[in-house]
Amino acid sequence: MLIPAVTVLVCTYSEIALKGKNRPLFQRRLLNAMRRALSGEPISNINHVESRFLVRLDDPARAEACLEKLKRVFGIRWIAPAVAVERGESVEDDLRRVSAVASAMAVRDVGDGRTFKVNTRRSDRNYGVNSQVISREVGHHVGAALDLPANMTKPDFTVFVRVLREAIMVFTVNQPGQGGLPAGSGGRVCCLLSGGIDSPVAAWMLMRRGCRPVFVHFHTGRNYQESDPGKMIELARILAAWSPTPLTMWMVPVVPFEMRAMEHVPESHDMVMFRRFMFRAGQALARREHCLALVAGDSLGQVASQTLPNLAAIGTDLELPVFRPLIGLDKEFITGFSRQIGAFDTSIQPYRDCCSIRSPRPVLNARPDDILRYSEAMDLPGAVMEALETATKLVVGPEGVQRTVLPKRTEPEAG
Repeated sequence: MLIPAVTVLVCTYSEIALKGKNRPLFQRRLLNAMRRALSGEPISNINHVESRFLVRLDDPARAEACLEKLKRVFGIRWIAPAVAVERGESVEDDLRRVSAVASAMAVRDVGDGRTFKVNTRRSDRNYGVNSQVISREVGHHVGAALDLPANMTKPDFTVFVRVLREAIMVFTVNQPGQGGLPAGSGGRVCCLLSGGIDSPVAAWMLMRRGCRPVFVHFHTGRNYQESDPGKMIELARILAAWSPTPLTMWMVPVVPFEMRAMEHVPESHDMVMFRRFMFRAGQALARREHCLALVAGDSLGQVASQTLPNLAAIGTDLELPVFRPLIGLDKEFITGFSRQIGAFDTSIQPYRDCCSIRSPRPVLNARPDDILRYSEAMDLPGAVMEALETATKLVVGPEGVQRTVLPKRTEPEAG
């Protein structure tokens, strides 16, 4: 029996279907992301057909590679490698060809299955026969080819038939995508990115909601040359592999904060004040990058700086909302997400993170009025301004750094 080659990848979405009059905007965003993900692949076209996207392949041998790339496109719920059976002049001819294709695919893919089912749906309600008739006719041929009984409630193996207006799709496997919303549909957010496990997961979660992240990392060097950026570039590269376009990362020195805090901030409040510095600097960069919110990897109570009083005291006067998508998750759950997105092995590599060198015994119940008083004493706005003047901007894609924008240096006046 001749096994047909996959000619189409059927991509379905779920959440976009719930949108109202702005649904076309989300569909266009998803289509653009799919096109970028499949750039360079032998694709004849991508059509939006009856609430699904059909990716037509010029080279069936690249079906698996294209499928893996589409799994990283947010907005896709399921992807099915399918054979497209073009509709003919008669229903009888259609069912004969569909049955032959379905039988060949079933023999190839049934594995250890001991029962089967044919699942048929018609987008074209004007088709000559209904779904039950199609399932019965195709199921008769599939059952004969497999020599297995049918089971309509709990089958081991399913053949899917989808009747569209121009063609009938036949497939036996539908693989899950990432779901969520397509890139660019949720606006820009500024993500505070540390060298640990949590913050890359928080950034990924906002990317899954359609947001475009701008990363901000605080390093211990006085400038970019002293920042040891290798690990952070790798984390940004991993996250950029989930984006249709390269991403921006700011490398900000923490020395301006430390020099001012040394004389004015008690050791017990050093960690909380440092995080306040991070949020204030992040807010300034968010405005520069036209971001509408800050994103942090905080998990309530996970470490001393993430108690509820400390989280409240840190951002008393922030003007942008702070999203904390991990706030109710424990470390085990977050670690599972980190593995899923491919960041875990990099996140656990040794790195001199700014938070790791702060006071080992931070205050657990910081008071907002104390924080504001220390901020004024150390001139926190001045520390933020100085740090941003020496910050470096990187543009990172899946292959690594594509562009580096070093801070402008002011030459001393002559004389």
